[in-house]
Amino acid sequence: MTVTTALPRPSVRVALELPYPTAEVAEYLFEPAVVGHWLGDGCTLSPTSNAIVLLPDATVHRRSQWIGSGGPGRGQVTSLTWHPAPVRAAGQPPHRSYEIIVALDDAPAKARVAFRLSPRPNGTSRLRIQHSGIESEAELRASLEAWQGALTRIGRILVQAERSRRRDRQAVIVVHGIGEQRPGQLLRGFVANIFDPDAGDLHFVKPDYVSPLFEMRVATVPRSDAARPTTDIYELYWAHLIRDTTVAQVYGWMLRLILSRDSRIPPTLIRLVWLIRILLVPVIIAFAWLMTLDVSGWLKGIAGGTLVALPAIGSFALKALRDEFVVGYAGDAARYLEPRAENIARRQEIREAGTKLLEALHDGGRYARIIVYGHSLGSVIAYDILSHAWARHARSREAVPTTSSRALRALEDLLNPRPLHDGAVGVDQVQSMQHAAWLEYRRNGFLWRVSDFVTAGSPLAHARWLLNLDAATEFADLVRERSFPTCPPQTEQIPSPAAGIFRKVFTFTHAYKDEQSPRRTRSVQVPHHGGLFALTRWTNLYFPYTGLIAGDPIAGPLRPCFGEWIKDVKLRVTKGFAHCRYTDRSLEPDAVTELRTALRLPLRRPLADLAPSGRDLARQTKVLPARRYSMP
Repeated sequence: MTVTTALPRPSVRVALELPYPTAEVAEYLFEPAVVGHWLGDGCTLSPTSNAIVLLPDATVHRRSQWIGSGGPGRGQVTSLTWHPAPVRAAGQPPHRSYEIIVALDDAPAKARVAFRLSPRPNGTSRLRIQHSGIESEAELRASLEAWQGALTRIGRILVQAERSRRRDRQAVIVVHGIGEQRPGQLLRGFVANIFDPDAGDLHFVKPDYVSPLFEMRVATVPRSDAARPTTDIYELYWAHLIRDTTVAQVYGWMLRLILSRDSRIPPTLIRLVWLIRILLVPVIIAFAWLMTLDVSGWLKGIAGGTLVALPAIGSFALKALRDEFVVGYAGDAARYLEPRAENIARRQEIREAGTKLLEALHDGGRYARIIVYGHSLGSVIAYDILSHAWARHARSREAVPTTSSRALRALEDLLNPRPLHDGAVGVDQVQSMQHAAWLEYRRNGFLWRVSDFVTAGSPLAHARWLLNLDAATEFADLVRERSFPTCPPQTEQIPSPAAGIFRKVFTFTHAYKDEQSPRRTRSVQVPHHGGLFALTRWTNLYFPYTGLIAGDPIAGPLRPCFGEWIKDVKLRVTKGFAHCRYTDRSLEPDAVTELRTALRLPLRRPLADLAPSGRDLARQTKVLPARRYSMP
């Protein structure tokens, strides 16, 4: 803290270095709920032109009173340099200066207080407060004490914020794909490849007290001073819930896919499907011909000896193929992806287990955020779990004094471009705005903590082919009715203030009781039941499919099916089947690097998220009574 005075017209200038960017400090310190804690009880200071403010009493010149004896002194904002939150969220330069100048009432014409927040070269900021127009030594001492106290309280607030940051934890949920997976198999492989022991990313495994399965474990990676908080990795294990799959169920599902209309089949797979169709024709013809052929004579002698050995060999080969691939792998997809009556119970059990895991990680506020990762069929399961959990719990909230919808409205503005004003917005910028909206949603008291959804090798790329309800209800119909959340969410049109112009929206007004005035209600904008991906970023990784089996035929880009706000990451072209290489650092180190980037494990929560509760903050920033100075 630095302090200077200037004569012959005395003024007070105090400054404090803050280890945070200017945008964060501006958004936090000048929020109504925080201003009173560092300026003093009853004080207000709003970054709004011509706003009436209340400053510490010692800063106001009163000839007829003791300085420091009355309540807060009154003033008015006469000059303002401020950058609204939506502009910052839209990707504008964050390192700008902020200024509020307040003219003081009942004081000489030149008496004013200036608050200036300026960026520093190292990314931090400096807060300067200057009180000018002071007419006496007594006022000078009173003002100096008032503003030194304000900066001291700001320092205490930031110390408390940094302590909260060091206690942050985050959770990652990994969902495995098809096959006879064993408990913990994906978890251990994921941790060993995503976290690098050579870089100091050590981890330890302990019992998973959240899962009802005694087999499950959770891996914990301690915090890194660089940026990453303590990270707990959970596995949603579901393989034990799909059992007793029959060959008829699998072959029936495959046949229905192969005989689908060409318009439903993904362009990347149409040649493969037609190849299978062509190969099936001679097989069916040969089988029908053999059924009508009367085999007799010398063929019986040759066939007799051969048939003694072939049944045993054939039975073993067919059983291995059936049990390992048809039932063990394709069976999982057949049972989960097709909503037939015999599959509903299995789907329900899997989704219920995943939703309970999400709820358990939300309870108690232990985790600052949650990241969900799904591979292969696990990405479809994770998508369903998120959709159902959002619809059931997105409105859960705790009481907070103020709310804002600026960042969420900025997202909606992207769907309502103004001519000659809005240029193209890249997906990275959109995801930055989604994260800002998620942070705002949290500050509004809502408890939804899933910030990121990452898919790898996802069959959701073929959703139009795989996720049809029946022959009459296609995937597009389910999207329009919001049964399948998209990114951006599906919108509806409402009249805008301008006559004859409609606005696309995916939010509605959510009213709640005002805790401070029970007879009144407040409101805030929230996404609708299909608006999950307004707040949760979605990143998808895939190996491009080339040739017959090169790459990953199961995966592909998701933007054509689920929306242009998804970040599709196309990995390198590979030789051979690459579906299981997304977390294999020995074979695909670049893919693992991209996955680590998509998970966004580093976390630096903004100041607004790190504020202590009102009770704790009041205890940390208790304002001492001002001393009394008599006027000469």
